[in-house]
Amino acid sequence: MINNEDAFFGYYPIRPNKVVAQGETIEIYDLVGKDTTLFHHSVNDGESSSGAQQVQQARMWFDSVWETIGRDFDLDAR
Repeated sequence: MINNEDAFFGYYPIRPNKVVAQGETIEIYDLVGKDTTLFHHSVNDGESSSGAQQVQQARMWFDSVWETIGRDFDLDAR
């Protein structure tokens, strides 16, 4: 989301991967998004356009995540 006017969306493939954390190898699923195509949606396409609807729904989704499971990050706590 940019300025509640533009949204970008991409399908990030998921690949199994192994990482080392605290000296232990852990199997994870890794998002591989470096070369992912991003699709642009904008409210500037018109109020009833699919772009404007995508931006509205993306904002509603983001707000729902932020208001339920989102947490402030305290840089001083590191």
